[in-house]
Amino acid sequence: MTFDFFEGAAGTGKTHNLVGRAGEIVQDGALGEGHKLLALTFMNGARRRLDVRLGENPAFRRRFDCQTFDVFARTLAARRRGLITAAMQAQADALSEFDGPCALAAGLLENEAVRQWVARSFPLVLVDEAQDLDEHRMRVLQGLSPSCRIVAAADAFQCLHNGRDTAPLMGWLEGAGQTHRLTQVRRTTQQGLLAAALAVREGRDMKAVLTANTFNNRTSWNGAGFRLLDAPAMNANHALLTWAIANDIAQRQGPVVILTPDGSNAILRAALNTLQTKQHTRKNGATFGPYPHTWDRHDNEEANALLADITLPETASCADLRALLTPLAGNAPIAQALSRMDRLRRAHGHTAFTAAQVTEFVRDSVRNRSRLGFRQQRGHLVMTIQRAKNREFPNVIVLWPHTATGSAEHLRRLLYNGITRAQNHCTVIVLGQNRLNAPPFA
Repeated sequence: MTFDFFEGAAGTGKTHNLVGRAGEIVQDGALGEGHKLLALTFMNGARRRLDVRLGENPAFRRRFDCQTFDVFARTLAARRRGLITAAMQAQADALSEFDGPCALAAGLLENEAVRQWVARSFPLVLVDEAQDLDEHRMRVLQGLSPSCRIVAAADAFQCLHNGRDTAPLMGWLEGAGQTHRLTQVRRTTQQGLLAAALAVREGRDMKAVLTANTFNNRTSWNGAGFRLLDAPAMNANHALLTWAIANDIAQRQGPVVILTPDGSNAILRAALNTLQTKQHTRKNGATFGPYPHTWDRHDNEEANALLADITLPETASCADLRALLTPLAGNAPIAQALSRMDRLRRAHGHTAFTAAQVTEFVRDSVRNRSRLGFRQQRGHLVMTIQRAKNREFPNVIVLWPHTATGSAEHLRRLLYNGITRAQNHCTVIVLGQNRLNAPPFA
């Protein structure tokens, strides 16, 4: 079967070309009666975004199914369980709850009959962000390739798993069929932004491609669409960091997305909390701020945050839980969890619920609202760099704390992924001083 692989740096249009090539194949008649395109990703966020992209393309006419590799693997293992041998099951049992089903699916796809069975439903398979695949999910893709037409996209430098060797995967992708190398960055035309990102990718000193400017004894390095500076930051005094963030937001047109490799850093959290409420005043009397913002988190993190300020009893009655949760019912997931408990009480006679059940009700609600695009957002967005993968925003601020960990290569990949989310402007604020002569900045 044919195999198309799109490889290129961030912003070169890998997903655009991926979907476009799939559309061409569909127009040529690849999908017959009862056929669907199968789109696979490693992360659920990438799956949601690819689902939207495919839905916007009239070539597919809803004849597609977007899944994560894990969901596909679990479904395949369940549907063809009768073919799982004792040796395959033993191998899967030795792995994690996520890797085990992928190992089972990969083993099943070694069977020609299983491959043909999958191909009868999904003759065409798309894989976006393929650089994230580990050995188990790579084996699933390898198992699909003899019987399905594959269109895949990847960039090894955008793999954010610290220490993962992407060479075997990239080598196989490049040798499996036709490789299309994308070299023109289309996300931005800002030369300073492009130069800074390329310097990080190549392991060079960012400051060498920027122009130093000193004002009030503080030096920043600037280029068209890009700015690099450090900000003194201590647990006891985060005011300068708060001012640096607010000052940058004030200079941008439109929304700003704040990215960081470590969303749990205490100094960063304190500065962002102050940013929500503090108004700043310049020497000329002009004011700017406050700047409200919303954390864009994984679904379970969002649910945990909603319940963080209360202690759920191990088991409680419906009435007690309603009294406890009603003050938080302004949050839709809490209100929906209360409604669900009330329905279970009326329809099935449930009179009490455990803390685990209530937590899962809230998580289910958050997941459903996220899937349907109902997550609430107020003001600017804040998220981890990992959360921002495969997304783009007009203006980006990258906050780089001293708690960012990993090898020098891993740190460069994190910073590169943060910088390259920006379309118009990116500012990198490094927490602490005298850190700009070490990786990932030099």
